[in-house]
Amino acid sequence: MTKTDLELARLLCTRLCHDLAGPISAVAAGAELVGDDPSQADEETLALIGDSSAAASRKLKFMRAALGLANGPVEDFQGLLDGYLGTVAGMDGKVGVIWPELDELSIAENVLGPTCTQLLLNLCLLGLEIQPGCKKMSLSVSANPLPLTIEVDVSSNPSSNDSPNNLPALQESMLRAIEDPDIIPVTVKTVQAYVTGKIVHSLGGTVTCSFLPQSAKVSASFLEPIP
Repeated sequence: MTKTDLELARLLCTRLCHDLAGPISAVAAGAELVGDDPSQADEETLALIGDSSAAASRKLKFMRAALGLANGPVEDFQGLLDGYLGTVAGMDGKVGVIWPELDELSIAENVLGPTCTQLLLNLCLLGLEIQPGCKKMSLSVSANPLPLTIEVDVSSNPSSNDSPNNLPALQESMLRAIEDPDIIPVTVKTVQAYVTGKIVHSLGGTVTCSFLPQSAKVSASFLEPIP
C-alpha cells in the first residue's frame, strides 16, 4: 500500500466513523439508561435503542454498497438510498426524491455493468454533500442514443440556514478533488467526491458539477458500454 493509498484508507475510515458515531452512540446511551434492570426500561428508551440500531444498520448497508466491494443489482438502489436518507433526515423530514424508472436504471446497468449501483449511490451522496441542507433530489437517466448520462439535481429551501458560510469554497474543493486532486490535497470533507470521480473515470466516463445559490447538479456521461 502506497502512502497515497494509506491516506485514502484513513480518510474513508474517518468518514465512516463519523457517519456511524451518531446512531451507535445513541444505542449506547439507551443501553446505559436501561442499566442492569431491563424491566425498568420505559417505552421511550426502548424506542431510542430500536430506532438508533436500525439507523446504524441502514447506514452500514448503504456505505458497504457505496464504498465497499459489493456490486448489488440496480434493483437495490432505491431501497439503499431511501434507507440512508431516513437516517440523515432533519427536523423537516427526509429529502424528497424523484426517482428514475426501473427500465431507465436497467439501461444504465447494461451500459455500466455491475458497478452501476455503486456509481448511482456515490453520485447521489455527492449531490447531498455539495448542497448541504438539501430538501429535494431529482435523478434522471438518458441513453437513447448514447452517451449515457446520469444527472442528480439537488436543491434546498430558499430560507434554509443549513448551508455553511464557506459553501462556495467547499464546493470548489470538491470539484478539484474530482478533477485534479493533486492541486488540493484530499480531505475528509472531499474524499467522497474524490472516490466518485475515480469510479466514474474507471468506467470511462466524465463527471461535472454545476452550482447555483440554492441548488446544484452532478452529471456523469459515458460514451460507450463497458466491456
